[in-house]
Amino acid sequence: MRATGYMAVPRTVRLWTLGALLLLGGCAGTAPLTDGPRWPLPPEPPVVVYTRSIYGSQSVHRSFGARLKDFFFGKSPDMALGKPYGIAFDGESTLYIVDTARKGVMLLDLESGRLEFLDSLGPYGRLQEPVGVLRDHEGNVFVADTALHKIAVFDAAGEFLRFVGEGVLQSPVGLALSRDGSRLYVTDTNLHTVKIFAPDGTLLGGFGQRGDQQGEFYHPLGIAVNHRDEVLVVDSFHFAVQTFDSEGRYLSSFGSTAAGLGSLARPRGIAVDAAGRIYVTDALKNNVQIFDHAGQGLLEFGNRGFDAGQFRLPAGIVFTADNRIFVVDSINKRVQEFRYVAQDQGS
Repeated sequence: MRATGYMAVPRTVRLWTLGALLLLGGCAGTAPLTDGPRWPLPPEPPVVVYTRSIYGSQSVHRSFGARLKDFFFGKSPDMALGKPYGIAFDGESTLYIVDTARKGVMLLDLESGRLEFLDSLGPYGRLQEPVGVLRDHEGNVFVADTALHKIAVFDAAGEFLRFVGEGVLQSPVGLALSRDGSRLYVTDTNLHTVKIFAPDGTLLGGFGQRGDQQGEFYHPLGIAVNHRDEVLVVDSFHFAVQTFDSEGRYLSSFGSTAAGLGSLARPRGIAVDAAGRIYVTDALKNNVQIFDHAGQGLLEFGNRGFDAGQFRLPAGIVFTADNRIFVVDSINKRVQEFRYVAQDQGS
C-alpha cells in the first residue's frame, strides 16, 4: 500500500517555484549526522559511534528529486513508527522496518525519503502480527507473522506473492538466508525449532526441539548466517547464542548469565558483520553486545534510557556493508543508527 496525494498548483506558480528549486538543488545534500555518544569511552579510540535516530519518514532528509516530485504531485503523508521490532536492509538505501503497532512493514529510503507501507495480502486480507522481515537477493520481502502462523512473501513492487510455512509453522519470528539464497531459515519460538525452506516454500528440513541440551532451544528468536554459512540462533530463555552448520548440526554456543561483558540476559536480535563479529541485542540489559566469531565478548554499547545511544527494549538489528548498525529501539519508537569505526573492519 503506497500513500499518495495531489495538490493543484497554478502553472505560473509551478514554473516560478521550479526555478527556485533548481537553483537550490545543487546545495541540497544529506542531512548531517548527529554528534553523540561513542564506545568505548575516551581516552580509548572509538569502536562504535552513534549517528542518528529515525522515528519515521519525518526523520529522513528528502532528496532534491523527491522534493520536486512532492511539489508537482503532492507529498505522501509522513508516517511515524509505532512499535518497531524486526528490521532488514536492501544493501543500498532502504530500511524495512516491521511495525507491530501498525501491523505492517515500513519501507523507508534513507536517501530520497521515499516511504511505502506493506500490509495487504490481496484476497487474504492483511498482515495481523508481523514480527520478522527479510529481503532476498531478488528484492522479494519475507514477513514472519505469528498470528497467521506463516510467512508472507511480497515481490519487489510490494505485491503479495505467496505464503511459506502454511501448516508447518506455529509462531515464526526470525528469518535468515543462506549466503547463496537457496535456504530460508526460520525460528519458530513456540515450537522451539528452526525450519529450513527453499525460497519457493518447499520444506527442506529443520533442527532443534525444546530442551536444555546442546542443539535444543527454549524460545528461539533472532537468527543470522555468517560468512562461513553457519547459522547462529538466539536461544532467548537459555540466555545464549547457538551456532550450527548449514545442515543444522550443532557446533558451539556462547553467552552466560554471569555478570560482566559477554553475559546475556534477554537476547533478541542478532547480526553478523563481514569479519564475523556478532552483534546481539539484549532487551533486559537494554544494550547491544559485540562478540568475536568464537563468542568472546568484545564490547557492549547502550543502556536503559531515552537519550541518544540508550534503549528501551532493543529488538531487531542489521549490519550493513558500509559499517552502519541499525538497532530497533522498540519502546522508544525509533531505529537508532550507529557506525562501526574501528580500522580492522572487514579484515
